Amino acid sequence: MKKHTLKYLLPSLLFGTISGFSQQTLKVNLSTTIRPVTHCASGSLYGITETIPADIATMVAPLNPYMFCQPPRGNNGNQHPFGSALAVSGRLASVKSAVVQIALPDILSGWPYNWPGKDNWLALVKAFITDKLATGRDNYHSYSIWNEKDGTWKSTNGDFYTQCWKPTYDLIRSMDPKAKICGPGDAYYNSTRISEFLTFCKNNNCMPEYLSWHQWGSGGIPGAVSNYRQLEKSLGISPLQLCINEYSSKTSDPNEGCPGYAVPFIAKFERHGVESACISWWFTAYPGRLGSLLTSGNQKGGGWHLYKWYGDMTGNMVQVTPPNDNSDGLDGFAVWTIPTNTPAYVWVAISRGMHR
Repeated sequence: MKKHTLKYLLPSLLFGTISGFSQQTLKVNLSTTIRPVTHCASGSLYGITETIPADIATMVAPLNPYMFCQPPRGNNGNQHPFGSALAVSGRLASVKSAVVQIALPDILSGWPYNWPGKDNWLALVKAFITDKLATGRDNYHSYSIWNEKDGTWKSTNGDFYTQCWKPTYDLIRSMDPKAKICGPGDAYYNSTRISEFLTFCKNNNCMPEYLSWHQWGSGGIPGAVSNYRQLEKSLGISPLQLCINEYSSKTSDPNEGCPGYAVPFIAKFERHGVESACISWWFTAYPGRLGSLLTSGNQKGGGWHLYKWYGDMTGNMVQVTPPNDNSDGLDGFAVWTIPTNTPAYVWVAISRGMHR
């Protein structure tokens, strides 16, 4: 048997005071492989702008990041006047692991979005798709048709599915048939809303490739994924890939980007087969900081170094069993790498619980 060396990429982290903390066990099973390393959790929402980070080669490429969710356009008339998906796609062209998801509703102004009517909306989307195709680049992940429908789609807009989802889906399929589509992008996982969405898509031939929602707190991930997979089976729908295009420990999260809060998310996204996930954007005065992995002064923060370690992982993710998978507490993720002509390594990132 080959000698195996444990590399602890992150020591146990403790935030705040935890009273009555008893000994807990985190198990790493090298004989059970989860899947090849994907770096699924390494993206961010509005994490890159036209100018920030200034040095992509130094600040972004070393993370081996995956998916960045960006607005279609970047001008003062839109919801987010920076970080145009086309500009960011160009900036990331040299980062082979990185792709861009296009958040289509951010082409509109206001919050909730100012819906211009179906015809005007489709004209905006058509013009954007034309410009996207003209770039000639293929580093795009998907089109996210809408965002947080329950809080942003007004009743005066009409029926969401017939006014927005189905017409937009059909337009994308006709103009950009190789592209993938993501939805519904709910603010949080809700089985009833997801069931309604999937039922309409199944009955109207408009099923996306990616099923998406936003995740607040890592402890809810296992239950949401399990519930969703059961829902697919009950509706007779083939498994979709899961995209969490916004995640944080809680809304308006002051600890966004902190390593101790990030480890349980990464661990559970890997463990439960999530395809892609984006760190949220709560420090709204500082766009382009990779989901707060960079400081307000654009320096590498502690979170950057955690995600750098995550990005360095190669090989296969192995099974890690925390004391309680349905909590935000003690958790970790690990990879078993066997470099050529050298000993095998197990790299483990661990975070101790953050809540009493």
